[in-house]
Amino acid sequence: MRLLRLLLIAAGLAVLAGCATTTSVSSINKLEARTDRPRILLLAPDVKFYALTASGIPEAQADWTEAARVNFAKAIVAEAEARNADLVVRDGQLTELESRYSRLHGAVGETVLVNHFVQKLPAKGGRFDWSLGPGVQELRESSDADYVLFTYYRDSRATGGRVAMFVVVAALTGGAAIPMGGQGGFASLVDLKTGDIVWFNKVDAGTGDLRDPDSAKKVVANLVKDLPKN
Repeated sequence: MRLLRLLLIAAGLAVLAGCATTTSVSSINKLEARTDRPRILLLAPDVKFYALTASGIPEAQADWTEAARVNFAKAIVAEAEARNADLVVRDGQLTELESRYSRLHGAVGETVLVNHFVQKLPAKGGRFDWSLGPGVQELRESSDADYVLFTYYRDSRATGGRVAMFVVVAALTGGAAIPMGGQGGFASLVDLKTGDIVWFNKVDAGTGDLRDPDSAKKVVANLVKDLPKN
C-alpha cells in the first residue's frame, strides 16, 4: 500500500506539471504593415533545458538544449506563418545587435512577469506599458520588418537521483512533495517603429518535453495562441 501511495503521489505531480496556464495581454487587435502583409522578424528562441539534480540544483544540458531549441524554432516558424505574415527568420547565429536585444528582452520580460502579472506598478495605473526602447528601430532597418517576435522558455527534468530523492522524502514524510522539474516562459511582439511591446503572453507549467517535436509544437501553440493576425 505504501508503494501504491507513492506511485499515486508521483502520478498526481505529473498531472499537475502537465497543466499549462497562459495569460496574454495585447494593445493591438491586428498586425499592421507598410505593405500588403506584415513582416515579422523571428529571432532564434532563447531556450534552455536543465537537469534537476538530487540536491535540486538545475544544471544546463547542452545536448538537451540544442534539441529543444531546434524543435521550438521550427514550431515558431510554422505558427507565425499561420498569421498571414511574411517572415524574416534568424534561426542561426544572431548578430551582435540581435543578441543584445534578445538579452534585453529576457530582462524586460522577467520584470514584466513580476511588475504586471504579480504586482502592478502604481505609476503605470494598471496599464500594460512596456518597451525595449526606440533603439530597437535598428532591427527594423537591418531586417525591413514591422515587428520582432521574441521567445523565452525554460524546461527542466528530474534526474534519476532526484526521482530517488522524491521517493525517500515521500516515504519519510508520508507524502511530502518536492519539485521534479517543469516548464515556463513568455513571448513578446515588439513594434519596431516604437520599441513598444504590443503583445505579451506567459505560460506557466507548460506541458510536454521540448526534446520531442510533437510536444514542442503543443508548447509553442500555447505560447503564441493569442498572437495577433493580419
